[in-house]
Amino acid sequence: MTKHVALLAALCALAGHARAEAPAVATGDQVAEGKKNYMTICFACHQPTGLGLPMVFPPLAKSPYVNGSPERFAAIILKGNIGPFKVDEKPYNNVMPPQEAMLTDDKIASVMTFVRASFGNTSGPVSADVVAAARKKFVDRKTSWTQPELDAWKDDAAAPAK
Repeated sequence: MTKHVALLAALCALAGHARAEAPAVATGDQVAEGKKNYMTICFACHQPTGLGLPMVFPPLAKSPYVNGSPERFAAIILKGNIGPFKVDEKPYNNVMPPQEAMLTDDKIASVMTFVRASFGNTSGPVSADVVAAARKKFVDRKTSWTQPELDAWKDDAAAPAK
C-alpha cells in the first residue's frame, strides 16, 4: 500500500510540474491592463494596430522579437534599441529609447503580455519576475541593443553588458 501511495504522490507531483511548464494563456484582466499601458506608452510609435510606421518604427505584429524569448523582449524594452533594423526584409532606422527608468516591472510585463496576445501574436503571458530578472541581468549595460545582438540572442547565455 505504501508503494502505491508513494507512486500516486510522485505522479501527482509530476503532473503538477507539467502544468507549470505548459504555456499559460493571458487572462482578460492581464490583457486589458496591458492594452491600457500600451495605448499610453507605446502606441505613438508602434500604432494602435501594432503595425508600426514604415521605415521608422517596426511592427510588433507577428514579430519574432515579440514572440521569441521573453527575456530578449524585456531586455529590448528596458534598454531600447538603436540603428538599422530589418523586419520582413523591410528597413527601419530609428531609436527606441530605454524604458527602464520610466516603467515598473509590472507595467512592462503587462505591455508584453498584451502585445504577445494581440496583433496576430499568440504567445503566452509574461510575469513581472521575468522582467525583474532581465533588469537585474543587464543592470550594467549602458547602451541600447542592436539588431545583430538581438538576432544572436541565446536564451541561456548571458548577453554582453556594454
